[in-house]
Amino acid sequence: MNFSLSPEQHEIKDRASEFAEGNVAPHAADLDREGRVPFGTLEKMADVGFMGLCVPEEYGGAGADFLSYCLLIEEISRADAGVGVTLAVHTSAGTLPIVMFGTEEQKARWVPPLARGERIGCFALTEPETGSDASAIQARAERVDGGYRISGHKQWVTNGRVAGTMILFARAPEGVTAFVLGMDAEGISFGKHAEKMGVISATTDDVHFDNVFVPEEERLGEEGRGLRVALGTLDAGRIGIAAQATGIAEAAFRYATQYAAGRTTFGKPIAEHQAIAFKLADMQTRIRAARLLVYEAAWMKDRGERHAESGARAKLYASQVANEVAYEAIQVLGGRGYMKDHPVERYYRDARVTEIYEGTSEIQRLVISRAIMKEQAEAPGGIEQSRSIVG
Repeated sequence: MNFSLSPEQHEIKDRASEFAEGNVAPHAADLDREGRVPFGTLEKMADVGFMGLCVPEEYGGAGADFLSYCLLIEEISRADAGVGVTLAVHTSAGTLPIVMFGTEEQKARWVPPLARGERIGCFALTEPETGSDASAIQARAERVDGGYRISGHKQWVTNGRVAGTMILFARAPEGVTAFVLGMDAEGISFGKHAEKMGVISATTDDVHFDNVFVPEEERLGEEGRGLRVALGTLDAGRIGIAAQATGIAEAAFRYATQYAAGRTTFGKPIAEHQAIAFKLADMQTRIRAARLLVYEAAWMKDRGERHAESGARAKLYASQVANEVAYEAIQVLGGRGYMKDHPVERYYRDARVTEIYEGTSEIQRLVISRAIMKEQAEAPGGIEQSRSIVG
């Protein structure tokens, strides 16, 4: 068992950290206060190859592995979680579904501009009346000559207004179906821009579809198999969100540690008081455990192993850790932590959504518990032996 990163992964982590410190962190507070999307930063990320880091080279990406991508997401999110989720959705939800489920023609047409950052990707699944139950979506895809006409309303689409390409889910005659479409298609309009608690530098929008034509060749996978695309996308996307949560936690921990080392009470730094020292010890331990769960899930994906359960574990725990560590960071700073003069209040607001998007913590527990029972049923003796043990 080897817990070391490869030289290539170390290089990517170092590059990501340097970029985050120099190009993302200095603007984070202003972006959060003003609600601006950092277009200049996104362009710089494209210039250095971050927008297509884990996309295969033959489709215009850098060809790095998924673990390297998670290292990137953690570092960017440590500087600004809004920029982190913009990149995460663009990559894992807006680009990789085409790589995983698209035809060669679709990959050649859609993926290179996304990998080069010439287009931003987005993912439209959630609707006003449909959240965790993706099978209940109401957007309709009516068959017409040459393709489909889609009408409906999607909610909370990250990157919606800035995206050039969308992965869209609608109910066709054979069931929920996935499509790829350009955001310049006639009939697309934008509704409410979400006023969020955190990750404010990422735009989140309602998108309306009024009889939007999508050619047959832009259907992603078979008609009626869209949930396979959605769930396969989310299985990988959750690992990225777990990396984002780990980055938020790391940022909160670092700031709290630095503050505790410099703040003096009763004649010594508060970091030397046991009440604070133990908080810091617990914070660091939880972050390292979360990071290892992220690495395990990404490693399993890179090996081509089933990773739905490991991704769910990583997201469940890392998002919980992000919230706990951000909470404790405010506590370490006391009254100062509640003020916008210090970034820990932003980390606290940013952390909260990691337990909600890409599947709530309750959904992650459902995925994990089902895997536990499936494993139990497949074990020698299975469920019946378990029943006999308990009488």
